[in-house]
Amino acid sequence: MIHQFVKEMVEEMSPFSKVKVGDQLDHPSGRKVQITSGQFWGTHGVSNFWYWREVLADGNLSPDEEHGYGWALE
Repeated sequence: MIHQFVKEMVEEMSPFSKVKVGDQLDHPSGRKVQITSGQFWGTHGVSNFWYWREVLADGNLSPDEEHGYGWALE
């Protein structure tokens, strides 16, 4: 219970936690992607691990889900 509260507080207030599930971002590969799941703050501290799908030209999401650690956002 307290863990969830602290997790939410850190993710909301941290200047490093800019990514949220549902966001569409420019991936370092040059593609636009949508974050489908993941978290900045994990069970044991900073996780910054995410899942995403490419946003296709027609606006739909690719069926292929990718994942990895977060990249620097500017």
